[in-house]
Amino acid sequence: MLATNGAYGCRAHPFAGSPTSVATTGNFAATRLKFLPRSGPRLKTSSGVTNCMDPACAARMKRLKNRKANGAPRMDLSKKKPADYTELAYREAISKLKYLLAESYAPNPATPGTKPQSIRNVYKNSNLRISESGEDTDDQSVISGSFRKKDLAGNAASYPPLSKTMQPTKAYSNIALSRADLQSIPPELTSFIERQEDYIEQLERESQYCRDELINLLSKVREVVAENEALHSKNRAALSKCALQDHCVQVDHECHVERDGRDADSSESKKEKQPLVGPSIVFESRISELEAQLTQARLELRKAQEENQANLKRLADSCSNEGGPEMRAELDRALRAKYEAEMKLEESQKLLSAARDKETEATQRAKRSMDDRQQIEFERSQSEMEIRRLKDELERQHEKLREAAQEANRRMTEERQQLERRYNQQVEQLSADIASHWETANKSQLESEKQRREINELRRELSQKQTSTDNLKKELQNKISTLQSDLNQVLSEKDAAEQEVLTGKLAAERSERQARQEQSRLQTEINSYKQRLERADADLVHCRRENLRLSEQIASLEKEISMSKITHPEGSHSQVTPRVENEKELTSMIMDMETKHGKKWPAYKAT
Repeated sequence: MLATNGAYGCRAHPFAGSPTSVATTGNFAATRLKFLPRSGPRLKTSSGVTNCMDPACAARMKRLKNRKANGAPRMDLSKKKPADYTELAYREAISKLKYLLAESYAPNPATPGTKPQSIRNVYKNSNLRISESGEDTDDQSVISGSFRKKDLAGNAASYPPLSKTMQPTKAYSNIALSRADLQSIPPELTSFIERQEDYIEQLERESQYCRDELINLLSKVREVVAENEALHSKNRAALSKCALQDHCVQVDHECHVERDGRDADSSESKKEKQPLVGPSIVFESRISELEAQLTQARLELRKAQEENQANLKRLADSCSNEGGPEMRAELDRALRAKYEAEMKLEESQKLLSAARDKETEATQRAKRSMDDRQQIEFERSQSEMEIRRLKDELERQHEKLREAAQEANRRMTEERQQLERRYNQQVEQLSADIASHWETANKSQLESEKQRREINELRRELSQKQTSTDNLKKELQNKISTLQSDLNQVLSEKDAAEQEVLTGKLAAERSERQARQEQSRLQTEINSYKQRLERADADLVHCRRENLRLSEQIASLEKEISMSKITHPEGSHSQVTPRVENEKELTSMIMDMETKHGKKWPAYKAT
């Protein structure tokens, strides 16, 4: 329903010591709320909302522009905080959002008999905190007691007052939220509003912390300036005291020189050394003291410079929010005081070096008593020239400091004008966005009215369909009774068919057993035939072997017969008959074997 950016604001850290801080000079669009068209079911809204922009919003934007054009009055930082227009605009946007949501979720329109009342009275009746508080706060920042769980009256008091001369309109005249009406608001909306309130409180705490840091920084700068002034006054007093002592020593030394000029060299040297014992010790003690003070001043100056640089960086980061004219003037004065302190410190360093030169010259005057007056005059002229040069340098530094201050003021005014222009553009963009949001809200209200009419039509259609369904139920009941009778008949037929199926199954099982027995019998016959064939094959192989053996014997016998014929021709006739008989017996045996195994004699002869 609502779409906002993940970050509530553009955050930065202008101060190193602060935990969190907010840079309000960034893109204000990052914190602007965005409305999307509602796609889910919508609640009923009041029909009195018109398609016009909120006149209170337009009046407030116009007042803000006039206030920016007139400029904010100069005020003390310790008494009142400066106006933060970016945060003020953000709070106004939040109040407009609450007002819009409360109006869109108001379920009942106002009765025609009631008298229209102003928006201020409506808000005061719905929220007692506005009517009880005496401070000038924004009336539209609080919708009702159940909307706000945290009191922001103290936070709203720190901002400039808004105008209360808004005229009531017909669109917002009859809105009064009650506790029962606000129960229809979704919880994610209330949680979003609470997060926005927490963010506003955090912004206020961070702005207060930044202002406290600036006040502490100014107090530290004042302390550093006071310490520098005290140190310069102390150095000036010490230098004047040293100069007086040096002058006294010079006068005494001249008197002694004039009085004892005619004495011997030894007595003259003693008398010259005697008055210089005291001043040399004084010079050494004062120089050591001044050196210690100078080192301490250098350390403090370095520390103050580092703090000033850090504070200047912080002020440069946060000058857009909290850089009031009073603060800038105090910072300029502090910078001028710092530069003056630096110049005075340089002058004191130069004077200290001059004092050291004077000490060396005093030791030399003990050896050159005749040249003391000329040396003193030369030193005076040199010191006067140095003083004039230092004064000129100081004037040039002051001129540079004034030019830098003017440049800084000009730059700050330009930046302020740029920020004002950017803020005006963002305010105009925000007003345009709010107008578009109002248009979307009005469109959503029209859509909700249309949907309500459609729901009523659907209800009528539903009642008609309910009657038709009752008639259909009766017809279905009659059909069910007829179908039940048919079902009973079908069940009886089914039982008879199942009986027939069982008898068929038994006959099939019986035939299957018979076929299985016949198959086993045939298998045994096949096995016996296979065994007989194997035995016949073995007999055949044996007969073939016997046939080969007999044929070999026949061949051998024929050879023997032929040999015997050759050797005994007269006895061949007597041996023919036994041979024929033997051949007949052999052929008869072969024929028997062939008939036994089903083979013919020609086939056997072929083998």
